[in-house]
Amino acid sequence: MNVAQDFYSAEETARLRAQVTVSKLLECGDVARWWCTHIAEAMPTAVIQSPRPPAPLGQASEPRLFDIMAETDLGRLSLRDFLHHPESGARGFAVIKGGQVLAEAYPGMRADASHLWASCAKPLAGLMIEHLIEDGAIDESRGIGDYLPALRDTDWHDVAVRDALDMTPGMDCEENDVTRSDPSSIAIRAFLAEFNAPHGGRVETLLEVLQASRRSDTPGAKFEYGSPCTQVLVLLAEAVSGQPWSEMFRARAWSHVGAEAALQVHLSPDGVALAHGVVSSRLRDLARFGMLFTPGWNRVADRQVVSGDTLRRIQTGTRDRSFFLNGHDGPVFIDRFGDDTMLGNARQWDCIWPDGDLYKGGFMDQGLYVSPSRDAVIAYYSTTPNMQMTRYLRPIATSGLLD
Repeated sequence: MNVAQDFYSAEETARLRAQVTVSKLLECGDVARWWCTHIAEAMPTAVIQSPRPPAPLGQASEPRLFDIMAETDLGRLSLRDFLHHPESGARGFAVIKGGQVLAEAYPGMRADASHLWASCAKPLAGLMIEHLIEDGAIDESRGIGDYLPALRDTDWHDVAVRDALDMTPGMDCEENDVTRSDPSSIAIRAFLAEFNAPHGGRVETLLEVLQASRRSDTPGAKFEYGSPCTQVLVLLAEAVSGQPWSEMFRARAWSHVGAEAALQVHLSPDGVALAHGVVSSRLRDLARFGMLFTPGWNRVADRQVVSGDTLRRIQTGTRDRSFFLNGHDGPVFIDRFGDDTMLGNARQWDCIWPDGDLYKGGFMDQGLYVSPSRDAVIAYYSTTPNMQMTRYLRPIATSGLLD
C-alpha cells in the first residue's frame, strides 16, 4: 500500500472490508486505517451536501509552526518530525487563521479523501441541542424524559438536558479503558448495535441499548465521558424537531457552509445518525466547521450557525475543578496535553481554557482545536491508539504565531 496516497488494491479492499468489526477497529491497525477513509463503503451513510460553492481558504505559509517542539511518547520532536514519524499515525494536519492556511500536511492520506472525525463530531450533536434551546423548544434544566418518549420509562427520564450536554448523566454508559474491554458494558453494546453485531446471541438496536442503561451515580456529580450519552442528544433532537437528525443538521448548519465536499454522517443499521463520532469529511471541512465558532465564521458560511450565546455557554459552562478531576477523563485529558491549565469540559467539548480556547478529540487521535480569540483553528486526523498530537496544540496556540 502507498501510505501517503492512501491507495488500496481491489484485493486489499475486499480483505479489509471483510474484517471490519468493533474489536478490529479498537486495535487501531490496518483494518482501522482502511475504514477511517472508506466508511461509506462499509456502513449506510447520509450524504449531506451544501448548495454553496466551496468557501476559499487563502495561503499564508508559516513554516515556523512545524518547528514547534513537544514531548511525546516518541521523544521530544518538532511537529514536522512528529507528523512524518512512522509510528505517529498522523494522516492530515492543518492550521487556519483568519481564513488563511498557515500550515498543512498530509503524511498519510490524500487531501481530497474523507476521514473519520470520531468524537470530534460530538459538538455537531451538541450544536443542534443549542439551536433548540435558543428556539425555546428545550429547557436544559428539564429531564430527557420530558421530551423523548422512548426514554421516559427508563433511568434517563430525569437526567437534565444540561447534564447530558456536559457528560455527567450519572448513567452506566461511561466509556473508558474498563468499559471498552467489557463486552457487556453499555458502551460496547452500543458499538456492537451500530455495527450490526450480536450481543448475547442477538443484534440489539441502539435504542434498546440506551433503554437498558441504568443509573450508576447522581447526575451532575462528575465528568463521565460516554458516546451513548451523545446519542441520547441525537434522539432528543429528532424527537423535538420531528426531523431525522441528518436532515436537521443539513438545514440548520451544513447547507450554510461553503464546504469542499459532502459531510458523511454514517448510520446504524436502522438508520440512526451516529453523530457521536461516526462522521467523516475532508480535513479542510472539519476545519471549516471549527471556524463556525470563531469571529471569522462569515468566511465559510452565509449565516451565523453558532450564535454568540452558544459560544458563551460553552466557554463559560465549565463546572468546578473537582467535577473535572473526580471523573475518569479529566485527569486523562491533563495527561494527554501535558497541561493542567484547562478549566474543565462543557457542552460536548472536552477542554475549555481560561483564554476561551476549545478542544474536542476523538478515537484514534482525531482533533479539533478552536481559538476564537485568535480567529484560528487546528484540525487533524490520525490512526493510532496514542493521543499525542494534543501535545502540540497549546504550544501552537500560545506560540505568538497565531496572534
